[in-house]
Amino acid sequence: MEISELRVNHIERPMGFCLDPFSFSWKVTKYGEAKRQKYARIEVRKEDSIIFDSGKDVHADSLDYPVNIVLEPRTRYEWSVTVKAENGDVACASSFFETGKMNEKWIGKWIKSTLGSKVSPIMERTIYLDGDVLVGRSYLCGLGVYEYYINGEKVGKEFLAPGYHSYDLHLQVQTYDVTDHLKAGENKVEVILGDGWFKGRLGFEGGYENLYGDAHYLIWETHVIYKDGRKESFGSDEQFRCRRSNIIANSIYDGEVYDAREQDKEEIPVLVEEPEKVGSLVDRYSLPMVKKESFTPIQMIITPKGEKVLDFGQNLTGWVEIEQNLPYGESIKLTASEILQDGCFYHDNLRLAKTEYEYISDGIARRVRPHFTFYGFRYMKVDCEEPIKLEQFRAYHLRSDFDQIGWIKTGNHLVNQLFSNALWSQKDNFLDVPTDCPQRDERLGWTGDAQVFSDTACFNMHMPAFYRKYMWDMRAEQSLIKGAVPNVVPRIKKDMIGEYGSCPWGDAGVIIPWNVYRHYGSKTLLAEMYPGMKAWVEYQRENEVALGGPHLIKSGFHFADWLALDNKGPGPFGATNSLFVASAYYYRGTLLLAKSAGILSNLSTISEKEKHDYQMDREKYEELAKQIHQDILIEYFDEQGHCKCETQTARALTIMFGLGKDNNQTEGELLDQLVKQNNNHLNTGFVGTPLLCPALAKTGHFKTAIDLLLNEEYPGWLYCVKLGATTIWERWNSVMPDGHMNSEGMNSLNHYSYGSIEAFMYEYVAGIGCSEEQAGYRTIHIEPHPDERLGFVEGKLNGAAGMIVSNWHYGENKKVFYEMEIPFHTDAEVLLPEGNYLKDGQKVNGNQFTLEPGYYQFQEL
Repeated sequence: MEISELRVNHIERPMGFCLDPFSFSWKVTKYGEAKRQKYARIEVRKEDSIIFDSGKDVHADSLDYPVNIVLEPRTRYEWSVTVKAENGDVACASSFFETGKMNEKWIGKWIKSTLGSKVSPIMERTIYLDGDVLVGRSYLCGLGVYEYYINGEKVGKEFLAPGYHSYDLHLQVQTYDVTDHLKAGENKVEVILGDGWFKGRLGFEGGYENLYGDAHYLIWETHVIYKDGRKESFGSDEQFRCRRSNIIANSIYDGEVYDAREQDKEEIPVLVEEPEKVGSLVDRYSLPMVKKESFTPIQMIITPKGEKVLDFGQNLTGWVEIEQNLPYGESIKLTASEILQDGCFYHDNLRLAKTEYEYISDGIARRVRPHFTFYGFRYMKVDCEEPIKLEQFRAYHLRSDFDQIGWIKTGNHLVNQLFSNALWSQKDNFLDVPTDCPQRDERLGWTGDAQVFSDTACFNMHMPAFYRKYMWDMRAEQSLIKGAVPNVVPRIKKDMIGEYGSCPWGDAGVIIPWNVYRHYGSKTLLAEMYPGMKAWVEYQRENEVALGGPHLIKSGFHFADWLALDNKGPGPFGATNSLFVASAYYYRGTLLLAKSAGILSNLSTISEKEKHDYQMDREKYEELAKQIHQDILIEYFDEQGHCKCETQTARALTIMFGLGKDNNQTEGELLDQLVKQNNNHLNTGFVGTPLLCPALAKTGHFKTAIDLLLNEEYPGWLYCVKLGATTIWERWNSVMPDGHMNSEGMNSLNHYSYGSIEAFMYEYVAGIGCSEEQAGYRTIHIEPHPDERLGFVEGKLNGAAGMIVSNWHYGENKKVFYEMEIPFHTDAEVLLPEGNYLKDGQKVNGNQFTLEPGYYQFQEL
């Protein structure tokens, strides 16, 4: 028996993160004959003193173990967990976490570059250390984005710090271990600053500059403990100087120009001045943005126009690094794109984003890269007078630092590529915020896209810390707009997309927290997100009450079933009544809020008053949900209990949200008919697409759902796969069959929303689901649906409690074999297709089984 993945607030060994509140989690693996936890013991130490000891806690939950202790700023804590199983086996493991500045007063002051807003500055000073360093820590925030260097070496592995967040409401501080960078004597500290999201061009249709500020700022502290026990601290102040960097242009959308030739090295004083209209400094929430994977070009294409184009074989987010040895004054320029047209370079679909990187040489051979930008690309056009070779170039994928936890493999190579495409669109768009696209002049945190994909996202990757940060920004934005949820988070307050309250974009405020809770089982995180959930439902309730009449959404702009194909006129809006969609989500959100309140009312770590408040909320929102449901039935359903909105999306909504009068089977038949009447094609948009195949499967029409999954024609998931896509497209036909871009525009080739089909593949094809009553896969629901057209399915999910496996394949006489693995201290409720089975070689009765932890085989007779 072993313990692994020890996490604090869902992060392994966090340093400088916000730990208010905080909880522990861990997993038991290689458990052998052990099945259940008898008790767990958690200990927290500061230096050599135990400051918390849970004792032998028989109720300790490995998914979420909150601890209420007072933490001190800038302090390292060791913690350990010991688990004893019911058979007597024992395992122990330890880890650490370290606090950041917390509420400690800063000795560093904000300093401002005096070189002008268009100059990317280097802020620098020299510090003198009169001894060998035992421990060194730096705490800093640079605006817009920065890289930190000591003695010429970059500190840390992250890029684009401090990230993209609501700067007007809070500013994130990063903590760095600089022990190995510091030496006795003089140490040169340099911070290079770029524009980033803070002051660079940002927004829709070209965007705006200086959204949060019009200058570059830095605040910095370094604290050292010498080996002889002495302590010393340094802070940013008038001793810093600033000078021009070699970065002569930088922009998230447009790229970067780096002139390595000698620049004006004059150092001039900085100004001690706080940035205006920004939030207070807080310990970080954002996961660091880091290099996760790399690619060498698979070929160099010489186009009919004579262009040199590198093909990296995968549409990815990041940049290309170059091993160059150019003569003095010569340059190399890369321009990013997602697709070729007629064999030539093309990036008109990126609109006003230039997406370039240019390096001008000083005659010295070196490896070069961008600093303050990123690109969404498969191809890079190379402009250079000197000969180039493929081995000079390597592409690096950047994303927030989370890892894959889910895998699906089938006997159909096109479906496998579809899975890869959706996975890559998630990787590419989860760069500090869940963006709509990573390449054109947008790259914004659209809440609707994030909401519809959140279930799939939680299957694919370990997402709780990432979503914690996104919902933190969302709650901050909600505080300015009476609890409404913006259409994009962070909100672009000068732009049309600064509007808010649109269904189902705003419903991200409830659905994302619920999906995170359902997948990972953290009540601590659910409680942290609860105020934002409640604020959104209350915003809707107050609006509908003010208009009088039934408890329905009765007005307002709603994206609703965005980009659906059943619309009767021009434009991107679907045919499903937008107010019906909005009211359906209002009901769903209110019901989930009531469920959340009920869950939180049972917490053992809260006061009696808090329990009472949660119980009152549960009762209040259960009653409101009941009233909304009744009014939906009156307004949108006929006397037979059928939805009056006769679209695929409306039928799927009715089934999955439980809107009808217990007639899901009839609604399923009607939905099945609608699909067949449309030549077995979907016509759904952002609302209907994630729900369509699950609704069909849930009502017994699994064959039709697989028909849709396997459709190779437009509109269908495999259409883009057949055309060579390596990511999910924004439109079903962003590229036409002749290889040309759709003339309607708005054609991102890296848009994850329709990749939400992967949740269906996990939950219905492989059959891995979780109970809402036992979140975090403490109780697992396994119900695979074999289909010969897929050949086999291998499904794996490293869930919150451990690795879950659900495989099936066809054997002789078309009989199906099943393999399952159930992790430690969980239960699995298994439902196989009707029939007779051998379980681990022994004949058993029926097709329903309750499994304890272990490995199992079933054979259809």
